[in-house]
Amino acid sequence: MHEITTEYVKDKAIIFTDEYTIYHDLIEHEKVKEHHTVNHSNREYANGENHVNSDENRHSLLRRFMRIFRGVSKKNLQGYILLEQYRINFKTDSYDEILKTILL
Repeated sequence: MHEITTEYVKDKAIIFTDEYTIYHDLIEHEKVKEHHTVNHSNREYANGENHVNSDENRHSLLRRFMRIFRGVSKKNLQGYILLEQYRINFKTDSYDEILKTILL
């Protein structure tokens, strides 16, 4: 996780995760200001404003979207993810509208 944090975090970040072990030492990273967690194994899914529901929801939506294609190559995977990310961020189900926006 340190390599990903170094590459993608520009400034000091506040990170929200579950208690998966790969996240344990994130607070020690120079670009991490705060690290908040929820403990799913103790049936804790939110603690005040600390939760990872948005991430888990997007993952669920992405999996549903990817089922249509019955698998994609690793080469094209990022494109499919970006298409679904655009659809979610701009709250549209119209791929025609997405294509018009991208192409114009």
